[in-house]
Amino acid sequence: MSADPGNAERPQWWGLLVEENVRTGRARWWDARLVGEHYGTHEEAIQALWPFVRGHKPVFPRRIERRQVFREESGYLALFTGAMGTSYPCRFVARELVWDSGERSSPPLGPV
Repeated sequence: MSADPGNAERPQWWGLLVEENVRTGRARWWDARLVGEHYGTHEEAIQALWPFVRGHKPVFPRRIERRQVFREESGYLALFTGAMGTSYPCRFVARELVWDSGERSSPPLGPV
């Protein structure tokens, strides 16, 4: 959520991220990847996440038996259940970009 609650309704840059439970052997951790960026309102950024949610192929489970997607304030929570009944969570979130050390073009003009 934005530091200023009024910011969610004005156009700004949003990072579209996937936060996924991954593992190597017995070790598990959360990994976050930037899958896209969106300039617009928070609600528009969440809508821009949907294609990533629908098309995502998680690392685990390798064979998905069930896919459940829940809407959250900041995006979506997906539960992928494998053949052995183990569920693997995956979050798709829109986060406000508040600082970027790289070069960024100015926001687009007109409708996005």
